[in-house]
Amino acid sequence: MLWIIILLILLLMIDFQVGRFLVSKRNNSQSWQTTTEEVELFAEGNSLFEAMIADIEKATESIDIQFFIIRNDRISNQFYTLLARKHAEGVRVRLLTDWVGSFKFRKKWLNQKFFVRKTNPPRFPFFYHLQQRNHRKVLVIDQRISYFGGFNLGDEYVGKDVKLGKWRDYHLRMIGKIGEVMQESFTNDWGFTNKGQIPQTGDIEVLSTEGEVLEKELLDYIENAKETIEIGSPYFIPTRKLAQALMDALARGVDVTILVPEKADHIIAKAAALPYFRKMKEHGATIYLYVDGFFHGKVLFFDRKICDAGTANFDRRSLQLNQELNLIVGHEHPIYHVMRKTFDFDISTSKRMTDTWLNHQPLYLKILSWISIPFRIFL
Repeated sequence: MLWIIILLILLLMIDFQVGRFLVSKRNNSQSWQTTTEEVELFAEGNSLFEAMIADIEKATESIDIQFFIIRNDRISNQFYTLLARKHAEGVRVRLLTDWVGSFKFRKKWLNQKFFVRKTNPPRFPFFYHLQQRNHRKVLVIDQRISYFGGFNLGDEYVGKDVKLGKWRDYHLRMIGKIGEVMQESFTNDWGFTNKGQIPQTGDIEVLSTEGEVLEKELLDYIENAKETIEIGSPYFIPTRKLAQALMDALARGVDVTILVPEKADHIIAKAAALPYFRKMKEHGATIYLYVDGFFHGKVLFFDRKICDAGTANFDRRSLQLNQELNLIVGHEHPIYHVMRKTFDFDISTSKRMTDTWLNHQPLYLKILSWISIPFRIFL
């Protein structure tokens, strides 16, 4: 039995390395410059889904909706019923989800009441596809109103999970030209490539990434930071290069602040983060623990001048494996202001991580942190 487990681990490692090489050769990452007229940030699920439903109700031409995870529960069925009705009214409805992320996706969603597809289905030889996930979450209505961020579709995202409690996340609603970009991102994932069709002008940079592109992008920002680096993420499992870059930043006097949840929705991911927390603290980083439920937001600030927000976590899966969607804005942009205000509030309601907190973690977590070392590339 042990040799079978060892063989499977070796195959996963080979798959990862070969897949990473192949993706580097045919990388589909893309960037756009665009604008938006209106911006609204949602940090809790009930108000977000209410706004989405209200906008979907008003759709007259098209609805393109994409989530990494879709549950089989009350809120997902509410969306299903609404989308089926809009399709019957003559609105083009396309729904996209990840094969693994929505593995238990109910078959009734595939009954041709509207168009449904799953990305990244397994195929032989796997070479990355077994592990790569489309982690993007996008909703585009009539090519003008767009949503994107960290929320998936399910009751847990409105605080119905007894263990996790309130769900804290960052999701943007935008009106304007950025809707065309979100539409193109969705269309590319759907299977049609329209690169170069959108004018490249504006004060928002949108990044659609896969492979190691996001890691390289963040590495550049971290290495050039002069005063502050702030990171909000549900998981903290940086690549070796990013971990070293953060320690180098601390050594040159940059203040590094990290916000993570105290609760864990994936226990192995929490265990894998413990050694990084300890190392960051030893080098002078300030780490905050979000305690009012589960924190799932994804945001970075550099020198209080640049904001990076979107679907990517600060973990190796998002940085080297997943297909992600992020935007970058300067400090004068409205998106920066709403993200800054919400992040500062979340920091103010969190508690600082102490050495005592680290030292008193359960023994099983400490053991898992060592066991997880060979698997960090998948976390």
